[in-house]
Amino acid sequence: MSTRSKTLNLHEWSKDDTIISLYVTKFGNKGMYLKNEVEIAKFIGTSVGSLKMQCANIRTLLGDRKNSLSDFSSLQEQVYKEYGSLSQMELLRVVKNIIKQDEFERIEILKRMGKDPRKLVKIN
Repeated sequence: MSTRSKTLNLHEWSKDDTIISLYVTKFGNKGMYLKNEVEIAKFIGTSVGSLKMQCANIRTLLGDRKNSLSDFSSLQEQVYKEYGSLSQMELLRVVKNIIKQDEFERIEILKRMGKDPRKLVKIN
């Protein structure tokens, strides 16, 4: 995490976060486990406003000049070049794998802490 992000308590976007944002920008939340912008932003660890700005930057890369921002990052450009041409189903598969891996890692952390993940209650 950059010093600026730490100092300002900002979310630093990862490649996985950006891939999810690319999917949301192109296809909405169709087929995702996360059902709305609030759940998507919460999963990523950011605000809905920040997610919307991320999507606006990606829209520029997609060639959409309406409701877009032109200050996209090199990470956004890299993700677009690598994943932008995938079909909805191909990109959805990538997104679902990201979400499953995150859930697996969270369960492993809980186990190492001596907690039983099955006994925890999910709070929305």
